[in-house]
Amino acid sequence: METTPRLHSARQLIEVDIIGIGAWSDCFADWLALRHGVQTGQWAEAVPLSPGLIPPRERRRAPQSVKMAVEVMSQACAMACVQPSEPAVVFASAMGDMDITDAMCRTLADNPELVSPTRFHNSVHNAPIGYWSITTGSHAPATAVAGHDDSAALGLLEAGVQCAEEGVPVIYVCQEGVAPGPLVASRPSKQALALALLLAPVQARDRRGQPLGLELVDGAADFPLVPERIPLDFSGNPAGALLPLFVALAGSGEMRPGRRTQRLPISAHTSLQVETQLGRTRR
Repeated sequence: METTPRLHSARQLIEVDIIGIGAWSDCFADWLALRHGVQTGQWAEAVPLSPGLIPPRERRRAPQSVKMAVEVMSQACAMACVQPSEPAVVFASAMGDMDITDAMCRTLADNPELVSPTRFHNSVHNAPIGYWSITTGSHAPATAVAGHDDSAALGLLEAGVQCAEEGVPVIYVCQEGVAPGPLVASRPSKQALALALLLAPVQARDRRGQPLGLELVDGAADFPLVPERIPLDFSGNPAGALLPLFVALAGSGEMRPGRRTQRLPISAHTSLQVETQLGRTRR
């Protein structure tokens, strides 16, 4: 299901807990590797992508966009010791699978009769959460969000609202791939990136979580600068807007415990204020 975030209750502070984190790029394989890189400056030169949750036969046919999403979602669930079929899902991407979009457009222009059924199947925006639902046997709600440069904030807001209002765990995944030649002008993404947060309601006292506050505030926000300590250039990748939050969660020797507030762009006149409490967990 594709929809727009339910903004009717977003003018109040939304409070949830982060209980699981997933991350993947060409310089970090998971959350532990990202945190290690932030704290030490040591990064991998190349990282394979082979999500074990997808059966081998399906994994061979799955595009990178599907593999990235399933990989980081499964990481977040494993960290929280949550069954993958349990949480609702919110998936965010500005452009979906750009390689498939480019290939299908070229085929339609030159040889329409050669359109691949598999590529057509994988071309829809919510294909990653379709694979996830089928692979995990999940019957939980699944939402796909697209909002160009504001996709990361829109998806996070939707996930936070669902988690707080419905009182259920929600796994939020935001990703973007590398733009092929024809799409570079509209989406100058140079590096693939996938990030996931498993959110739980504050009242779920049986779980230990990192507090996260979300609130819509007036005034536009600039696209957050990717922290210098991360070696790859994610400046053109909409999912990169989340990296300052992940770096804050990772911490480093120079970061003291306390409140951290960031603003993510969500429209021309509104921002999503994201608040974390470093050095504090909620039980």
